[in-house]
Amino acid sequence: MSFAAAVVIYNTACQDSPTCRALEKLSGITVLIYDNSTRDFGNREYCEKAGWVYLGGQGNLGLSKAYNACIDYLKDKPVADILCLFDDDTDLEPAYFDALEKARAQGGRIFVPTVFAGGSLISPCILDSGHKVRTFASEEEARAYSGENLSAINSCMAIDLGIFDDFRYDENIFLDGIDHNFTQAMKARGEKITMIDYRCNHAFSGVETPPKAAALVRFKIYAKDYAYILRDNKAAYYRLVGKRALRLTARYKTLAFLKAMR
Repeated sequence: MSFAAAVVIYNTACQDSPTCRALEKLSGITVLIYDNSTRDFGNREYCEKAGWVYLGGQGNLGLSKAYNACIDYLKDKPVADILCLFDDDTDLEPAYFDALEKARAQGGRIFVPTVFAGGSLISPCILDSGHKVRTFASEEEARAYSGENLSAINSCMAIDLGIFDDFRYDENIFLDGIDHNFTQAMKARGEKITMIDYRCNHAFSGVETPPKAAALVRFKIYAKDYAYILRDNKAAYYRLVGKRALRLTARYKTLAFLKAMR
């Protein structure tokens, strides 16, 4: 079994990325860096020195295009069986790949660890048809769940490359909901998510408080992505995006977020 690690870098240098620093210490893994940065951080040269594959470098083209470029590369050069997706700010240990290998030996094609941010368990989670997320109270509750609505975030997800023989991420989605859109599509195809015995810790924008201008830019991306994902379910769109708009309106004391809804 062989692994490829795809890291999407955004406006940071690889040398400052916890994920990249962790991958530097590992051997036998094909590393792909997709650079969505809007300026040059020297990442191409860094990858050349590390012997990694450098992709992107044309500005922020979005997460779905980044993932698809990594998949296309790996389908053209079949150097791995499993694609592991990572953000650039995830703590990673060799035990992740050990746990993944053990789980893969038991079968399955989509694998996720537990992911914590700010001390809270954010993935896996329960997702309803309107993309409303309910988090688990503990790792034990997550591992005990046997229902049909399990979902997970992209970071630290591992996927059998055979799934991509006839599937690509929807490039109409720039950033938000790519993960849950993927898990719902896989559920419709009869695939299941397998939890592995590993815990990831990672920074997560949902538990941070950015400046108002940055928060508004971020919300506009969220609203646009979910306007597409929930294009056939307007009620769900207004429930999901409207709730976030109201929360941000209260936090930043401005109506700009409500006005930005599509």
